[in-house]
Amino acid sequence: MNIAQDKIRLLMLLAVLFFPVPLAWSMWYWQVGVPTSTVAHGELLPQVDNIRDWPLLNPIHHERSHNWYLIFRCQPDVPDCQLRDEMWRMHRALGRDAARVQRWFLLSENTDDPAAGLFLGEQVALLYEAVKGQDLGEYMIWLADPDGAVVVSYGGTIELADVFDDLKYLLRRNPAPPQWQARLFNDGTVQGE
Repeated sequence: MNIAQDKIRLLMLLAVLFFPVPLAWSMWYWQVGVPTSTVAHGELLPQVDNIRDWPLLNPIHHERSHNWYLIFRCQPDVPDCQLRDEMWRMHRALGRDAARVQRWFLLSENTDDPAAGLFLGEQVALLYEAVKGQDLGEYMIWLADPDGAVVVSYGGTIELADVFDDLKYLLRRNPAPPQWQARLFNDGTVQGE
């Protein structure tokens, strides 16, 4: 009698332990009870080339870097680009994570020298003359990982708060390497040897 009760208890325990697996599978399969929060506000993993392959006169991507890339461009017919100031403010709002992000401003080759009006921490990348704005699509802002792969693109109506949220999320989920590892990666030698 006691063995039968123990078998029933064991079966009940196994049922309780294994019940979540088919439940989770069925929820995923029929999309019932799955949260529908947005993963990213822009287009996630767009069909955009790695930034190493962009037609630029001066390359953006550097092999020995742990930095993320915040790349943006202004509308060609807008003489005074408000987006540059907003990007600078957003970059500063990152706080201590601002050092992990490089901010690049895309210009066409025939643009006047932008060095006179650069914002602090802003770097300029010049597109070849042959590249038209249409080749970049409607995108105005790109976030790229340290390997140069574009992770999120933004086009159309852009809410900078959404870009900021996505960038903070990416930086939080991809922490900076420890200092010793960063020194080894950047110098090629271990400090103190």
